[in-house]
Amino acid sequence: MMDHSCDVLKIEIIDSDEGFIALKNEWNTLTEKSINPSFYATYPFVFTAWKHYHREDDRLFILVVRQGPTLVGIAPFRIGKVDVGNIRLFKGMQLRVIRFIAEWGSGDKPAILTTESPERIWDRIFQFLTREFTHWDGIWLVEQPVNSPILTRNAVRKLWYSTSVVKNAPSFYTSITGTWEDYLKTRGKNTFRTWKNSRKKLFELPGGAFFQHVNDPGSMGTALKRFIDIEQSGWKKDQEFSVGGNEKNRRFYQELLVESAHKGMASIVFLVLGTTDIAGMIVYKYKTLVYGAHVTYCQKYASYSPGVILNAEIIRTLFGTHNEEYDYLGFQKADEKNSLKKKWSTGSRETITVIVNKRNVRMGLFTQGTRLKTLLRNIVN
Repeated sequence: MMDHSCDVLKIEIIDSDEGFIALKNEWNTLTEKSINPSFYATYPFVFTAWKHYHREDDRLFILVVRQGPTLVGIAPFRIGKVDVGNIRLFKGMQLRVIRFIAEWGSGDKPAILTTESPERIWDRIFQFLTREFTHWDGIWLVEQPVNSPILTRNAVRKLWYSTSVVKNAPSFYTSITGTWEDYLKTRGKNTFRTWKNSRKKLFELPGGAFFQHVNDPGSMGTALKRFIDIEQSGWKKDQEFSVGGNEKNRRFYQELLVESAHKGMASIVFLVLGTTDIAGMIVYKYKTLVYGAHVTYCQKYASYSPGVILNAEIIRTLFGTHNEEYDYLGFQKADEKNSLKKKWSTGSRETITVIVNKRNVRMGLFTQGTRLKTLLRNIVN
């Protein structure tokens, strides 16, 4: 009789900071072997996001998947609390919702790490969540691919679960193939002409304009301060979503950028005029993927399109390297018909938010409360 015990996928829950730290080396090794690599699934990003953004009532819920002694998957989850409603009757009643840790820190397209087929790992995860760990009310997974294997899992199609999909706006990218010159030819005459003229005018200003790439870990703190100074001088000042919008964000990016720079995974690129920083971009890198994570520019020089000029320069430097794709991150809004992302990208992807809710009393009250709030808001407006 054959022993198939080594083929069984076993799941272990990591729910303490100590366990998270102890997993670091295995996590890094799995990331290198993973079939779906992403900067936002690396240990530095996920750990730093958890460290700086989790609330007191958030529970660490990392699912470690092993086949025998071999680590084959990590689902970097947390369990957060969501109030059922603000009506006195519901006071103190909360939902337990499973989410990706990487939602924090402007995480993009959070994913599980695996060396196996994602379908197999998701099957085991849902089997575990429906039979072995049942203390949850919902699974809310943002920015998943439209063909996500989650949607075809038998577990989420059962009558006692409600599965819905929310379509996100397109996410844009540029494929780094061919040459910079050939790529420019595909941008269209108006885009090329506007970029060329703006660049020429800017570089003819007194003082001289130049680009500066900062990737040394020891200089990253100073570079981040320069970036925030540009950002906070404009409309993003004190905005919660901005890099320097609050002290928590500043601490997060400070630690993340220094740690990532040590691994060659982060840099800050500036467009400088004389001694004045007029634009900056935080760039993440992982294997053949490059992410334009955050861009900012000085409003005084807006007529020269410094953000566009900086973005184009970063793309230019990627041609002729091992890199294959530049991801603009974020999404294009419906009214951004002529946005930088659309003009300079070579393609776009659709993503979805997958919501799997249990059909229980708490979720029923939450759903009804949400509908009521929406109805009232529509009436008022």
